[in-house]
Amino acid sequence: MKPLIYQYRMQWRELLQCVGIVPDNISSLVHAFGIRLKKQEIWHPAYEAFCRCGEPYVLTMENLKGITEVQPVGTCVYIVENEMVFSYLMEQVQGKNVSLLCTSGQPRYAALKLISLIVQSGIPIYYSGDLDPDGIGIADRLWQRFGNRIQFFGMSPEDYRNSLSKEVFGENGRKKLEHIWHPLLRETAELVRKTGKAGYQENIFKELSEKLVGCDQNQNL
Repeated sequence: MKPLIYQYRMQWRELLQCVGIVPDNISSLVHAFGIRLKKQEIWHPAYEAFCRCGEPYVLTMENLKGITEVQPVGTCVYIVENEMVFSYLMEQVQGKNVSLLCTSGQPRYAALKLISLIVQSGIPIYYSGDLDPDGIGIADRLWQRFGNRIQFFGMSPEDYRNSLSKEVFGENGRKKLEHIWHPLLRETAELVRKTGKAGYQENIFKELSEKLVGCDQNQNL
């Protein structure tokens, strides 16, 4: 989906909700791990149980209705784009106080709603996505939406070199990389554009998991 069309879809959904019209609240979802959710004045018992058991759960917009506050089990929240990366990292941090989200590509409204709640709570957020034109574009749009409350890990030029694949993208991909505004992402995008090959998170599993263990908001990601 083109970024501009996606942006208009999100704005249209928000307008519908403002006038009391509820769009599809089921298909919009996000996967979470180690995130506590408060409904009104009570920490929701279902998600408390998932956190105690160290298990992931799925949130739809219907589940997020009435949620007033979120709290990670750790000191920050890590967000990844890819389900395979999410599953791998979750296994690596079992028994540790680490909080994860998975957007499954382009964040749907449920993911943006949950991220907004995290931002409102003042909790540090670190995002990592694929180092190809679409992945870098997703990361940059999140930064444009949430500003410096969104930081990045696993998306530097060095990470790109380590994650490099043999997959070549075309001229359309190169054009997408011309419109990246975050300084770090722009630097990486320029290298990706020159190389013409995609970088994928699956190729830097170990590096990503090392960044998660011992999560600290002051660590250099």
